[in-house]
Amino acid sequence: MATNNNSFHVKGKEEVQFERKNVVVACDVVNGKITYVDVSSQLMGVLFAGDEILNVNGETNIKTTADFIRAISAKLPGKVTIEFMRDDHCLVTEKPMPPRRPNTQMVELTFTYRGGAATGIIIHRMAVDPKTVTISMVQSASNACHYVKDGDILVKVNDIYVLDRDSARKLLYASVNNTKTVRLTLERSTTTDPLGPAPPPPDGAQSTPAGVKKSGNSVMLPPPKPPQGKANKQFDVLLPPDVLEIMKANKDFYKKPCKNPPCIIKTTAASAPAPVPATLPSDPAPEVRIPYIPSPKPLKMTPKRVGS
Repeated sequence: MATNNNSFHVKGKEEVQFERKNVVVACDVVNGKITYVDVSSQLMGVLFAGDEILNVNGETNIKTTADFIRAISAKLPGKVTIEFMRDDHCLVTEKPMPPRRPNTQMVELTFTYRGGAATGIIIHRMAVDPKTVTISMVQSASNACHYVKDGDILVKVNDIYVLDRDSARKLLYASVNNTKTVRLTLERSTTTDPLGPAPPPPDGAQSTPAGVKKSGNSVMLPPPKPPQGKANKQFDVLLPPDVLEIMKANKDFYKKPCKNPPCIIKTTAASAPAPVPATLPSDPAPEVRIPYIPSPKPLKMTPKRVGS
């Protein structure tokens, strides 16, 4: 059964239970709207910047930060009810899909944006399989955080199977910027185990070019072949060609005299300074008595520890 939001402006209600009287609100309220939520706030993830506070525990006159804190503190410790109006900037339609492998679930999400807004989704390639595109991070304050989870596999963007991270990004952003909507098909694990590489798309299905494993901006080279001949296969490995060239060019480095000055300077007996005998002051410094308050109880010697 699909779930839909019908308006960009959504009225919400949250009930938060506080066990102590002193709580960290750490929210800025200007003219009745949340303008900032600090990461230390105990309302982090409950309220977001842009929320308009309608009432707190029935009190409607919430215009400033002081009003907001006072209304919350009046019911502490206990349950605090906050009603607000939120501009989501995005409508979401969720449609369950049949899973394609055991212990997983598939869902199709349609995001409709009021403008070319940021999606709040960061995607990356799976380390062990560059053809698998995953959700690496979801911005906590974005609308997507209610539907998209870290670790989800991005299967399709607008009915096109994605096999490369860069191609998936281009499809995603082009769809949002040009049509203000995008349809994502996600696969998620139903257990605590992470998902493995995605299975290949069906034959004949439209897909992006397959991704390649990269390191920085260069394609990773295949692992070197095992040593041949008399090499010890347990310990010896083939070095990259550039390293071998450097070693070959500098193999006789120890035969050439070094032109750099030595780091250790040797001195002769004639140039060495004469030793200076150590001397002690004739009169030791006077002993300073540290003032203290005598204890009313007699002092006892600390017992000797075993093994000392």
